[in-house]
Parts: sequence; C-alpha cells; structure tokens
Amino acid sequence: MRYGFLGPETTFTHQALLQALAETPEEFAAPEPELVPFSSVATAATDLLAGAVDALMAPIENSVEGGVSGTLDVLAATDSITIVAEQTVQITFVLAAREATPLEELTTVSSHPHAQAQVQGWLRSQVPHANIAAASSTAAAARDLAAMSPQEARGRAAVCSPLAAQHFGLEVLAEGIEDHAGAITRFVLVTREGRIPARTGADKTTLVVQLPHNRSGALLEALEILSSNGVNMSRIESRPIGDFLGRYSFSLDIEGHIEDRRVSAALRSLHRLCPVVHYLGSYPRVDGQRPEVREDYADHAYDGARDWVERLHTMITPTDPSTVI
Repeated sequence: MRYGFLGPETTFTHQALLQALAETPEEFAAPEPELVPFSSVATAATDLLAGAVDALMAPIENSVEGGVSGTLDVLAATDSITIVAEQTVQITFVLAAREATPLEELTTVSSHPHAQAQVQGWLRSQVPHANIAAASSTAAAARDLAAMSPQEARGRAAVCSPLAAQHFGLEVLAEGIEDHAGAITRFVLVTREGRIPARTGADKTTLVVQLPHNRSGALLEALEILSSNGVNMSRIESRPIGDFLGRYSFSLDIEGHIEDRRVSAALRSLHRLCPVVHYLGSYPRVDGQRPEVREDYADHAYDGARDWVERLHTMITPTDPSTVI
C-alpha cells in the first residue's frame, strides 16, 4: 500500500497518517506501507486517481480557520474517490530559525498560509516588522530554512510544528505561539476503491451538492430535507463551482451512515432536488460519539412505514387493460 500525504515528513498531515496507520486493525494492515509526500493535495489526488498511490491523507478543516479550500475543491471535483476514515491532530506551533536569533532581528517568517492565520496575532505583536512568506506546508518551511546557507538564513524563521523543528535541526525561538490554544485540525483518508466502511453507529457522511440554479429557497429546501429525516449537519462549506460568478457547491458533513434509513432517505430526496450530488463516503467518527436519534427516525420506524405502504398497495384494484387509452 502506498499512502500519499501533504509533505514533507513531520507535517501535521504526516502525523495524522501515522496515527491512522497505528489504529488500523492488524488483519487489514499492509506489511510495509510506503508513505509518499506530495507538495499539494491536488497533485496527490491526481496520482491517487491515476493509481500511483492507494490512499491519501488530507486536511479538511481546522477548528479556528474552518475548511481547507484546497482539499474541499479536490473533493468537489470528482466522485471517484471515497473517504474511509478521519483523524484529528491537536495543533501547536513554534517559531524556529537556523540559530538563536533575537526576534527584533527577524526579517522574514515563512509558513503555510493556514498556519500563518492561526498565529497572526502573535506575529503582529512579537515580530511586526517581519515579512510573512508562504510555504507549501509548515514542514516545508522548516526544511527549506534548514537547507539554506548561514548567510541566506540570517534574519529568517519558520512557523512549524515542534516535531519539524527538531527533525530539521532548527533552534526554537518561541513555543506555543498559536493564537488559540487547543486548536484541532481534522484530516480525511480517501481511496479510489469506492468501498464504504461498515456502519458502527458512530459515523459521519460527507457530501458535495450543487443546488438548482436560480431557484429561490433551494438551500432551505435541502436543509429541510435533512431536518425532516432527523439528520443533523455538523459542517457546511460553500465553494465556487468555477463556471461563472455566483455559482457555488456546498460541502456537507452529516451525522450517520448511508446504511441508516434516515440518512439514505435524505440522500434520495437530495438526489431528486439537486442536479449534482457527490457522495464522498460514510466512515467512523474519530471521537466515537453516537448521535441521539428520535424514535420516529430510527430504522424500524422507516421499515414499518415502508411495510405499511406496501400492504396498502396490495389493496389497489387491478386496472382492466381494455379500459386503458
């Protein structure tokens, strides 16, 4: 098995992948999994669809910054991949440099834009004079800094994980610089096989839907479909479709598994309403939390209602073919 991740090594995505592999049941674990770093989620997804890797770990949302647009756009672009698991990683950042440097001497601080957003308050107060530069990942910022000559690295620092700073031999100038302590990033493991993990009772389902164009109240109709089936939505993100201005798709996480009658009923109704529905998978929740389901939304309630209607159908008087025009 070849697993792709947003690299290089020691990114938070790498940590999430290692966590997922450690939790894989022994009978399903690959004997020698190969971990393949990628510079972007889009590049990794292209290789996944081409068969160059078997699975991909990607960040999807952060408790401070919300959805990760690069992953959301990749998921919205195809229904040929399936989410099979999720992981969460608690996020903490350090400011690191090639050598001990006073903060007032820093001229450039680099990191991934998502990380920059989570430490922007600290950077404004502690290094307001420094230029903020973008990197493809937090670990890439640390790696690139470590690869510079001492002269090139003078006045430069990186925002990265403590593990990345240690791995690339950097000097930590400040610890715990995140603006919100205890921030969490959620990651999803996706494959191209189209297999859905079995229902556990503590599951999540991810969808991408496009609403009918120029139809007043279409979003409300979609949300009412979920509500009328007792399906709770835990996340919704809008992303531009890209064909012209003002057209958006919606990425949704809902509580439950497609095998739950209430979830499958909601999906059938969404399929009738929406011109595009990408089903991206039902998978176990990493927190193991089971939703509270009302009695009238339980599986047996849907099964009983179906059986009742089917019995009524048996009472219908057959149509005389000779009377049909």
